[in-house]
Amino acid sequence: MKDARERRGITLADIAERSKVSGRLYAALERGDVARWPMGIYRRSFFRAYALALGVPVEAALSEFLLLFPEEGEQPMSPAPATSSGPLRMTLAGRTWLRTSRLQVAAALIDVMLVAAITSAVAWWMLLGIGNAAAVVTVIYYSLATACLGCTPSTWWLRTREYRKRAKAFRLAR
Repeated sequence: MKDARERRGITLADIAERSKVSGRLYAALERGDVARWPMGIYRRSFFRAYALALGVPVEAALSEFLLLFPEEGEQPMSPAPATSSGPLRMTLAGRTWLRTSRLQVAAALIDVMLVAAITSAVAWWMLLGIGNAAAVVTVIYYSLATACLGCTPSTWWLRTREYRKRAKAFRLAR
């Protein structure tokens, strides 16, 4: 990297001024000393700025840098495969939060029916308005269920029921 910089006539001060990173860090890099370099994203960002200023392929240089100077506690990375399709683009996953299983739908319906039944009983017994009773029952139902079971009672029941079915099928298959 130092040879490429000197061939192009670029000084460390120029790179430091453009990247807003101390020239001492880049001088230490050229000596092979990255002990004072920051960790994580800053480390990669500083090196990207250095490679960009030199005009070398940024991703290839970065993967070699990470291979030569892994962060503390990390395994050295294997070299990244060369891609001829251009720069790597990040894509987001599909709408996985919209996918619900039959178990989740059934549990939600059972929970709604339970809360409605308990709400109507509490409203009749305590002579409360249906809105106030629904609010109190809902908060208590979900708070206690989450604290005790880690999920709602119907989800817990349906999960254990599925586990029992699988266990029974497994025992019968033997």
